[in-house]
Amino acid sequence: MHRTNKKRSYLETYLTLLILSALMLTGTGIFLMQFRYNPAVLNIETIGLPAERIPGTQKPSTGLPLFPMPKGLVPLSPPELFDSQNLSDKIDGKAELYLTAGFVSLQTRRFKSNAASNLWLEVFIYDMGTGQNAFSVFSAQRREGAEPLNLTQYSYRTENALFLVHGHYYLEIIASEASEDALQPMELYSKAFIDTLEVETKSVTEENLFPKPDLVDNSISLISSDAFGFNRLDQVFTAVYKLGDTEVMAFLSHRKTDREAAELAQDYQEFLIAFGGRHIEIDLSIDGAKMVDILDTYEVIFSQGPYLAGVREAQDRNHAKELAIRLYNKLKQN
Repeated sequence: MHRTNKKRSYLETYLTLLILSALMLTGTGIFLMQFRYNPAVLNIETIGLPAERIPGTQKPSTGLPLFPMPKGLVPLSPPELFDSQNLSDKIDGKAELYLTAGFVSLQTRRFKSNAASNLWLEVFIYDMGTGQNAFSVFSAQRREGAEPLNLTQYSYRTENALFLVHGHYYLEIIASEASEDALQPMELYSKAFIDTLEVETKSVTEENLFPKPDLVDNSISLISSDAFGFNRLDQVFTAVYKLGDTEVMAFLSHRKTDREAAELAQDYQEFLIAFGGRHIEIDLSIDGAKMVDILDTYEVIFSQGPYLAGVREAQDRNHAKELAIRLYNKLKQN
């Protein structure tokens, strides 16, 4: 009995030492792996290759990755490509904004700054098909209190992000921290992107159709579809004016013909009436214009040539009338 117990003791000791040795080897392997970079992430040899040749990367449908490699930034991830079918996988909750504005594709990638060890950036490059579509999402996403930049005609920054339009591309760069240290690498990447991609850039000409007095800076934006809840109203430019102590919105939309503009103006008036609005009798000195009182605010709707135009969300009917006449006269001049 004693000899059997002794043999069992030796066997248990041997198995215990064997298990401990295996655990030590596993732990050592994990420890050493922490100091090895994934070649799909930081291997310089993969930079600039087509995405289908970079391990772990989604295969793009067309062309090469759009990502330049400025000095001072190192890629932290391979590029990813998203189309209309899987865009919501990346930007869940915001995809509809881009899809209704003519979205074509999105490419994203993360970069690390050499100057700041803990700082990294994620770059979002949206191909929106046209410059007007790119401006639409740029204006819809514009942050309050942002600082305008001179990188492109439409560009600004916040504490931890940078946004711009370059041709038919809309670029967002989001930094991992809100600090002044984040500005330099974000601008560095933006300039490289602009210099690398030669695209046709056009100004949004509708900006010149809004009267300038009392116009709030950087308030002009474009609604691509379902403007003001009316599903037939698309490609509507809006601008905010400061009249007295209140803000009032002016809007306009270029239609194919004068007749289409006039019919759409009439249909939008009827839409407002159907949802509780009521006509207000007032002399506007604008042919065919109507003022509607809805939800304790005043709207004016009219057409001038191929433009549907008007004023909305005015707290004072005189402000609504004043701004509508200004907008009408500006459109007649053009």
